Amino acid sequence: MKKGRRGSELRDTFRISTREGVYAQVFASLAGAGSVFITRLAVMMGATPAHFGVLSAIGQFSQALQPLGVAITRRRIVRKPVILAFAAVARSMAPLLGLIPLLLPYRTALPLVLAIYAAYSAVLAVCTNMWTGWIADMVPRGIRGRFFAQRNQVLMIAGVLASFLFGALVDLYSEEKGWLAGSLSGLLGIRGDPSSLPWVFLGVFALAGAIGLAGLPVLKRQPERPKEREEEPFLSMLAKPFRDRNFRHLSLFGVWWMMAVGIGAPFWQPFMIQRLHMDLVQMLVYGTVSTVGAQLAIRPWGRFIDRHGNKPAMRLALLMGSVNPLMWLVLTPENYWFIFLEALLSGVMWSCAGIVTANMVLAVAPDSYRQMYSGVFNALSSIAMMTTMLLSGFFLPDGMMLLGRYLYPEQVLFLVTAFARLSAEIPLAWVHEHDSTPMSVLVRRFNAYAKVGITGALMLVVRRRKTR
Repeated sequence: MKKGRRGSELRDTFRISTREGVYAQVFASLAGAGSVFITRLAVMMGATPAHFGVLSAIGQFSQALQPLGVAITRRRIVRKPVILAFAAVARSMAPLLGLIPLLLPYRTALPLVLAIYAAYSAVLAVCTNMWTGWIADMVPRGIRGRFFAQRNQVLMIAGVLASFLFGALVDLYSEEKGWLAGSLSGLLGIRGDPSSLPWVFLGVFALAGAIGLAGLPVLKRQPERPKEREEEPFLSMLAKPFRDRNFRHLSLFGVWWMMAVGIGAPFWQPFMIQRLHMDLVQMLVYGTVSTVGAQLAIRPWGRFIDRHGNKPAMRLALLMGSVNPLMWLVLTPENYWFIFLEALLSGVMWSCAGIVTANMVLAVAPDSYRQMYSGVFNALSSIAMMTTMLLSGFFLPDGMMLLGRYLYPEQVLFLVTAFARLSAEIPLAWVHEHDSTPMSVLVRRFNAYAKVGITGALMLVVRRRKTR
């Protein structure tokens, strides 16, 4: 009977969390961290490189607050009421992003918009940490991967559809209309006036908040099991990971890697808008291609990691991660299509990096400290990335000539981040992983497979000629 109840509870958890996740994903696509709509709003308001640095750093700063989720829930036996309250406060703030530019001059409104975005992003990050603990208690470890894989596929589709729909709407009222917005304009007979764009943004962020709030009654029905109260002092729990030598080495790698990634990170989206003159729909296509690349690569990376270990996989990801920024050095408004190939490779690379960092943290963490180890690692990595994001925004270099080609200031940073990412191999070498395959062995195996493949191809050619 208990087993039957637990199975029913698990099915309800999957069904309800997926349904609520659609609301949350639509909200995140429109008004969450990394949203192209917030970047486009900042461009409309005349944001400077420093503003873009702060905008990008906000998402990382909020992630650094994740350990607070442990502090809030450690003495509680249920998390649901707190999570609902936090989510309600955060999602209800999103409409202010569109309202403030209508009430104040852009120069005054932009810092206030950034402050509001920072406030609700921080609340959502803490909420996410608490929700992760809730779901981890409900879903057994043996099926957790499949649970999230199936759930994320549905959420990805919902996010993409919402982004394209609202992206076309914003483009319809932009000065430079993309192909989709132009088609809609001709089909619907609507010629969007660019002067109405601020009102369009108000509609986008108001709907984002309304959709986010509409998901909370669904979340309220999601099952929850009472958890044990954690009596250990929070500071003692917080200090536990730092006493672990291997975790310190892993954290050093995470900090080094994310600092490298943060160089130039505030300018990927602004570069698409301002230098390549891409519209929102084209930017969303870029994000979709990257997501598809990640989805296609997850299973092959998983098999590779299971067979050879996390470190060899991350070494390959570091190599790919250093090549991707170099591809941005040759982009122009005439050949920006090349960016979609980079998006595919970027998705493949980040799918590996995401699996590796999650696996390595869980591998070194004791079972009772998983949430804290994960929170501390994410906090340190986020602070590191936030630092170089801010430095990139406030100290944007001048353009330069390289091999007869002029590089914009943003492209100079893309060049720097390429070499900085590759240098993360140094701290990665200090991380201990039992039973991982050395790269020298993988290279020898690859060479052997390549020779066999070439030999087989030559023999096939010879045989075909003989049969003729």
